[in-house]
Amino acid sequence: MLSMEAIAGRRKSQEPVERVMFSVKALYGLSRESVRMPLSKKQSIDSGQICVTIDPEASGDGNIGVIDYTERADCGGKLKVRYAVQAVFPGLYDLVRSGSHDPTLFYPVRIVATDECTLTADRSGWHALGCLDFLPGSVWAGATGG
Repeated sequence: MLSMEAIAGRRKSQEPVERVMFSVKALYGLSRESVRMPLSKKQSIDSGQICVTIDPEASGDGNIGVIDYTERADCGGKLKVRYAVQAVFPGLYDLVRSGSHDPTLFYPVRIVATDECTLTADRSGWHALGCLDFLPGSVWAGATGG
């Protein structure tokens, strides 16, 4: 058993943490407006409001993030987070009802998002730039962006 003095000594000798890992759990979000979703080079649809939530079929090891608090002159550090989500939106329903596409393509769209963020100098927020990878099983699988 450790004495109070030993515990206090350990606390004093610890160096500041520069990196923190965390898991992403109960995540959800709603878009503020519709976006144009390409179906082909010539055809696209309006998505309607998009709803995203953590993908229950994703492996848990992919929903992680790392905050790097290493000081730099221009920011308070970096944040990188990777998470798997499912997205649903009214545009999918319209496509299924049109009968012009295979309905099996319109299960919830599965996406892996990777965000590279810069923490604000006071560490109260961040600016994110992200990338989405659409997983097999939806009309957007294999999509490339620009």
